[in-house]
Amino acid sequence: MKHTEIKIKSIIIYTIIVFVLVVCADIIMSPKRIIQCKILPKKLNSLTYTQKIAPQRLYINVWRIVRNEYADKTMNNQNWYKWRNRYLKYIKTDEDAYMAINTMLSSLNDPYTKFFPPEMFFKQEEIMDSTVSGIGVIVDKTNNGLVVKSVINNSSAQKNDIRINDIIIKINNNDVLSNSLEDILKSKDFIENKTINLTITRNNKILNKKIIKSKIPIETMKYEITKDNIAIVTIRTIMGTKAVNNFADILEKTNNTNAMIIDLRDNYGGILSNAIEMSNKMLNNEIIVILESKNNKIQIYSDNENKFKNKPIILLVNKHTASAAEILAGTLKENLNAVLIGDYTYGKNAIQQVIPLHNNTGLLITSAKYLLPSGKDIHIKGITPDIYMNSKKYTNKEVKEAAVKLAKKIVKKKK
Repeated sequence: MKHTEIKIKSIIIYTIIVFVLVVCADIIMSPKRIIQCKILPKKLNSLTYTQKIAPQRLYINVWRIVRNEYADKTMNNQNWYKWRNRYLKYIKTDEDAYMAINTMLSSLNDPYTKFFPPEMFFKQEEIMDSTVSGIGVIVDKTNNGLVVKSVINNSSAQKNDIRINDIIIKINNNDVLSNSLEDILKSKDFIENKTINLTITRNNKILNKKIIKSKIPIETMKYEITKDNIAIVTIRTIMGTKAVNNFADILEKTNNTNAMIIDLRDNYGGILSNAIEMSNKMLNNEIIVILESKNNKIQIYSDNENKFKNKPIILLVNKHTASAAEILAGTLKENLNAVLIGDYTYGKNAIQQVIPLHNNTGLLITSAKYLLPSGKDIHIKGITPDIYMNSKKYTNKEVKEAAVKLAKKIVKKKK
């Protein structure tokens, strides 16, 4: 495997981000669905996704891309060539190709590698701009239904009194356990109707809610400065084209504070290059992250041009701190000795690339993984907090109060 060391400014960063499946695009965001972009060494050869080709050729193109780009050399311990001609004689329509492609991809047993038909592929632009079209809830799928983990501010869900821990059991009268969520969200009545009918359970009571879909701007981050001159920066997502500039602006405004608390709880990640550039704003000539693909290993270094004033840093994390948010947490922990308070992080190190295909379709493919600067692989395990505060035992407020108390103690000790 080739090994390369590069400075962050010597590479071309492409923030190609997918709509977080239909799930995020229309109603829901889930940590298993939030994906990162890939840092590409060169431009995609062609963005001819509007060009129409035969469905058999579309199938072959997907097969070839997976063969060349998929991160796992073993292809989930199978002979990938067995899929080359397996369904060709049965593919007559685009829908036939979609079904064959999905069957082929499912053999990889990788929830992050997916094919996107047209109605899903064209959602990506609004996610890049940190907006989603839907009602504005983040959920986890359980055996009981879709549990609401977070409600986006100023969303239709918030205005209609959808609450954390509500359990969605039906969407437009479709049982979420009996039907595939993606099939529900792709259904004609869901796509065409502006009003979404939700059946939820709350404290053993069944409630019905009619909620209008709308464009929802996602608040990426905010900050406050306490009377003890401690900055508390809350980063909700690392999505969007403005995330890096917003973070740089906050760093400048909080530069003269005594300590910084960065809240990454319930941050499901976002764009890989955003996480790298945000980290770069705080580091000087250190490894930010290591990217490992099928044939290459790249160490990405920060430059030494930032003006960040080194100070005590405390990070708040939990089981929903995932993906690109884990990169930010991991690199600050290892390079700046940031103290992590909270629960174990989610543990997603897979990097996805979105590849436009013909016929207005696209492919989301796991093309690499990332390692922390030390080379540590956090897959499934997540990042271990320095001060463990179980999410079920302690409230968000209690964890935040513990962080402020620790920050004041560290500042006092330094003086």
